[in-house]
Amino acid sequence: MNVIVIMNESLSDLSVLPGVESNTDAMPFLRSLTENTIKGYAYSSVFGGTTANSEYEFLTGNTTAFLPAGTVPYQMYVSSGDPTLVGQMAALGYRTVAAHPYRSSGWSRPSVYRDFGFDEVYFEGDFQDREYMRGDEKTGYVTDQCDYENLIRWYEEKEAGEPLFLFNVTMQNHSAYQMAWTNLPREVWLTGALEGRFNTVNQYLSLVYQSDQAFEYLLDYFSQVEEPTLILLFGDHQPQVATNFYTDVLGTAPDTALAQKKQMVPFVLWANYDIPEAQGVELSLNYLSALLMDTANLPMTGYQKYLARLWKAAPVINTVGIRDAGGNWYGENEALPEELEAAVEDYRVLLYNHVFDKKNRVEGFFTLTE
Repeated sequence: MNVIVIMNESLSDLSVLPGVESNTDAMPFLRSLTENTIKGYAYSSVFGGTTANSEYEFLTGNTTAFLPAGTVPYQMYVSSGDPTLVGQMAALGYRTVAAHPYRSSGWSRPSVYRDFGFDEVYFEGDFQDREYMRGDEKTGYVTDQCDYENLIRWYEEKEAGEPLFLFNVTMQNHSAYQMAWTNLPREVWLTGALEGRFNTVNQYLSLVYQSDQAFEYLLDYFSQVEEPTLILLFGDHQPQVATNFYTDVLGTAPDTALAQKKQMVPFVLWANYDIPEAQGVELSLNYLSALLMDTANLPMTGYQKYLARLWKAAPVINTVGIRDAGGNWYGENEALPEELEAAVEDYRVLLYNHVFDKKNRVEGFFTLTE
């Protein structure tokens, strides 16, 4: 079985924000998926940037909510041999590949990917027949369509039956959003009260529409592949469009429930074979790899099993706050009910053992035991 994970740069569904309407749906294909699909919204700990923290939360199961504010674990807390999803997949016999169609200079990725133990790492120059949007090789970004064509190429180059774990971070939808419209059709724009006010948002929505079409192309290909393949797509954060767009939509001092709307990103878990189906699933990004392994029916670490249980008690834990099983939101400095506080404190202790207390780390809990 193959597992492909795509963290799509700035992919989000702005229709979750109050009063945001557009002339047409920016993600009609994503929204249409139901068969062999688990989908919903993930809550990110970052907004408008710091992609690497979403990547870190997904690959480790650690929340950045318990790390010092403003830090980037990729630049401070990662060392060789840290337990991650990558090492877990390698232990299960997978060939592990990381691919990002941009320069290798961002977020210390080459050293982090080496520490995480990826077998192969590809950056912009390794992508063939590169196509760019909103500019050229110097000024634009590689399209998702081109990105996915290369994912397919790497899949086709592997030996038949060899299990592949491919982790891809896309680039097409990266800020800024007042760039040229080169190679980008104007398909989607704001309507209603916001019409004509935010050209940056219109460019962003048109980018999402292109992402949606590229994802349809990718799933169309893998729906015809014989090898069982599971594909997870999720956004890393919402876009840094015009600053006043968010204050217009959410107000200047939103409560936690409203502020969390800025943290929501779509996720889709799809397979070309039978898996349980669910819609409207909500979780924070730190839980997503546990859901992936559970759905894939692959051996889970003790930490992932723990996270799968914690998810039921605290479905969202991020830098903005915590949501309990009843749907109540608590801001980052708000007191929690006793039982929830105890559950969250356990997580904090485990994360400390994982990240900071490496010499005493309980390796058998965070990695697969025989």
